[in-house]
Amino acid sequence: MRILIIEDDSNKMRRISNEVREIRKDVQLTEARSYQSGVRNLMSGQFDFLLLDMSLPIFDISPEEDGFQVDPFSGRNILAEMSRKNVLVPTAVITMFETFGDGANLMTLEELDKDLAEKYPAIYRGAIYYNSSEINWKESLKKLIEESS
Repeated sequence: MRILIIEDDSNKMRRISNEVREIRKDVQLTEARSYQSGVRNLMSGQFDFLLLDMSLPIFDISPEEDGFQVDPFSGRNILAEMSRKNVLVPTAVITMFETFGDGANLMTLEELDKDLAEKYPAIYRGAIYYNSSEINWKESLKKLIEESS
């Protein structure tokens, strides 16, 4: 199974990657750390599953690049791009935030989950609330990966 993880937090990426390797011994993981590198990987690779953070910098952060800005809805934008280009990779959002945006654009994780399920039924499989001090996210991750295998 080939899985792409788009996640900018190094610790979260490491924990998710380790958990995925526990769930699927035969996994081939590819990691991306921003909107741009995530879309580039999706368009150039063949993946069986995508684990997608919702809030991402536009570009990879490096000593020369600050990532430009973090977009609280980068994950939703990636799903829209996948839909437009007919990239039908089953996708789960995995986030450590319970709300997104601000002011009139504020959404809870539940609202976002419902919105994504309605807009992208061909590819969206669900949301996982990641909390490093709990294990519920691991069970949710296992369930979504096994359902997509």
